[in-house]
Amino acid sequence: MMNAGKTLVLAGAREAHGMIIGLVSRGRNVIASLPEPERGMEPLPVPTRLGPFSERETLEDWAQAQNVVTVLDASHPFDDHISNQASQYCRRNGLRYLRVLRSSWRPTSQDQWTACATTRAAVEAVPIGARVFSNTGWASLPDYATFAGQIVYLRQTRLPSAPPPWPHVRFLEGKPPFSQREEQQLFESLRITRLISRNVGGIASMSKLLAARQLGIRVLMVERPPAPPGSRVVESVAEALAWEADA
Repeated sequence: MMNAGKTLVLAGAREAHGMIIGLVSRGRNVIASLPEPERGMEPLPVPTRLGPFSERETLEDWAQAQNVVTVLDASHPFDDHISNQASQYCRRNGLRYLRVLRSSWRPTSQDQWTACATTRAAVEAVPIGARVFSNTGWASLPDYATFAGQIVYLRQTRLPSAPPPWPHVRFLEGKPPFSQREEQQLFESLRITRLISRNVGGIASMSKLLAARQLGIRVLMVERPPAPPGSRVVESVAEALAWEADA
């Protein structure tokens, strides 16, 4: 059944691309929202709103103006604020909402992981003198103010114009994807003793964890926030498209 209104895909995770292609092939009227430009990915092939929502232009106001009737939420696993906003908006207005969230990583017997509730908790667990590699993102920078280790390398897809605010932080430029071999060589060259990683799940970002396993590096794993309360959650593009087809 063809929806009279638009299907909004909240993008940020790789799954958004596959969902949009599938929806367009069905003749759906699709729009997307992306909080920031993606790097290493093809542009989304539908009209896309770029940038975070603000108090001046809320998600609810924009979605109403666009006549959104269905929301497929494939935002980044750690963008829980936008997921909660979208879920609440759909619940208030009787619209369909689905959270697409790939399964999280789980340690094997060969891994040395410590689960942490937040990036700040992971930073607080770093021992004195540790040399740390992290890819928790630019927004997490304030969490490293009280870092007790020797040095932390914070990987960025594009180097900031300003230097780090503290001498123990070094920005490291790198554009994914990275192979396990590349990550191992990087960790060895930097003499890394701890890895801070967010549990985003998926195959594409696992190389750093495989490298840490191979080198015996302890991992401080930041667990992802939960999906919006009461929301339907699926793990794959195929499941999301099957759910959408039942409209």
